Amino acid sequence: MFIEPLEDCETQEKKTVSFTCKVNRTNVTVKWMKGNQEITFSKRVVYRVDKNKHTLTIRDCSMEDEGEYCAVAGSDKSTAELIISEAPPDFSGRLMDQTVTEFEDAEFTCELSKEKADVKWFRSGRTIREGPSHYVYSGSSFSWKGQVHKTHKRKFRVSARNSAGAVSEPSEPSDPITCKDDIEEPRVMVDAKFKDVILVKAGDVFKLEADVAGQPLPSIVWTKDGKEVENTMKLQIKTSDLTAGRLKTDTEYQFRITAENRYGKSTILLSPSVVAQYPFKLPGPPGTPSVHISTRDSMVVVWNEPVIDGGTSVLGYHLERKERKSVLWVKLNKTIIQDTTFK
Repeated sequence: MFIEPLEDCETQEKKTVSFTCKVNRTNVTVKWMKGNQEITFSKRVVYRVDKNKHTLTIRDCSMEDEGEYCAVAGSDKSTAELIISEAPPDFSGRLMDQTVTEFEDAEFTCELSKEKADVKWFRSGRTIREGPSHYVYSGSSFSWKGQVHKTHKRKFRVSARNSAGAVSEPSEPSDPITCKDDIEEPRVMVDAKFKDVILVKAGDVFKLEADVAGQPLPSIVWTKDGKEVENTMKLQIKTSDLTAGRLKTDTEYQFRITAENRYGKSTILLSPSVVAQYPFKLPGPPGTPSVHISTRDSMVVVWNEPVIDGGTSVLGYHLERKERKSVLWVKLNKTIIQDTTFK
């Protein structure tokens, strides 16, 4: 029946392959089998007959198409093997250009047609090896850290190899990656509460806070009386905060701060005067006493609280009296009067 039997075929994923056989006469029906199952034809798997020539075509081959194929004509049959090798991975897009700040990470990402692929990265024609400054992960993603300087201009490309050892063509190279600094002049700012003279309790701690900005991050210099302030038990500096302790009574202090990065110094910011004083004063005088109720042998004297309490609540009062023509004042209360009324 078969005058030209099927022959083994070998192809690669995604490609098209055809099995062809010839029988000894026309108008013969041929049944196609893969393994023990009859093949169902579709747009991808096509069966054609040209006189006594019968052809089975498989488009866009996958690894599942691999196996033994059989053409059956009556009681006769012909078999052949289809061997499919894994195709090299494809790139679905080119590498994107990157612009980064000096010493920041530069990360390139590419998408592959296969999940499992051995990816090789190249920089300026040389293979990039994984190391402390180069991190290759997830096959299609690459991070380059700590090696970017202002003078560097690099191009990158990538190729992929599958488990069968097939290597793809390298991707299109990226444009040069260039590095530039984000530049921001240093500046110093303080809260509005530090604009006026500040009174603090002698012996207490005074803390001056400043907001410092700039790119790269500036270093801070605190000065007092034209001299740089150093960390001591009395003066403690934490970046943009200065804490001054053990301040002397009635002594006026003033500080100033500047920020500096590689691009220059900020303007000098001068703190307000800080005067160390006791925060409490003597209370003001109470209101003028007056007689509220008077009887034959007693009277009730009342007065108002002082307008100024000296910074703390008034504990009480001392009431005195004298004869009209006398100069001698006599204290009436034995203990402090806590109310503004005395009988």
